[in-house]
Amino acid sequence: MADHYELDITTNTCEFPYTKKYSIAMTLGDLKKKLELIVGAEAESIDVELRDNEGKFVAALVENSKSLKDLGVKNGMQIHGIDRTHKNEELKDDSMVEKYEISEDKYEQRQDSVRAFKKRLAAEKMAKEGQSASSPPDPFEQQNEALKHIQVGQRCEVRIKDQPPRRGHIAFVGQTKFKEGPWVGIAYDEPVGKNDGTVAGVRYFQVDDKYGGFARPSDVVIGDFPPLFDMNEI
Repeated sequence: MADHYELDITTNTCEFPYTKKYSIAMTLGDLKKKLELIVGAEAESIDVELRDNEGKFVAALVENSKSLKDLGVKNGMQIHGIDRTHKNEELKDDSMVEKYEISEDKYEQRQDSVRAFKKRLAAEKMAKEGQSASSPPDPFEQQNEALKHIQVGQRCEVRIKDQPPRRGHIAFVGQTKFKEGPWVGIAYDEPVGKNDGTVAGVRYFQVDDKYGGFARPSDVVIGDFPPLFDMNEI
């Protein structure tokens, strides 16, 4: 048998229920103390009604010394707390609240208003959209960034997916006529390339045939890479 009830708590000042768990042995007096923060009144000023799970009145709970179980409370029922002083109900009446009014012109001039905040958001959005329309993204941004760290003469290793790594040194850096975007020309240590530094009749660097090749900057790793044939001889 469960030792706690799960109850929906409602009040005369709040339209939305709170779901809480209370011990079945808790007295009505202790429950009222728990309700103080929810109802917004002291326990002595709180009346409690027991309602079914559909919100229909069942009974007024008045015996503070009795437990919830003895008062007939069941799991899933509703406890409705009422502030007898009705002080909190004043907060629901707009006529009781002093209102601050401002002219339309002054409100329009304020920079800390909700309207000003929305205008700033709209302006930023339009600026971003305009920037995107006027300057399309650079398809070679990643390659150009990688190119900044590559210089002619550096040792390197070319790492292209599904191909064995190849080593050599940088022989060319920049744009070519055979294909758009930045390229790196590599003078390989072994005849693992595709050319002698010439592509489509244009020479970019000079090496023996099959010792030259080109790769995108992102596929080139700069480092102190010794020739692979030297490593095989060790």
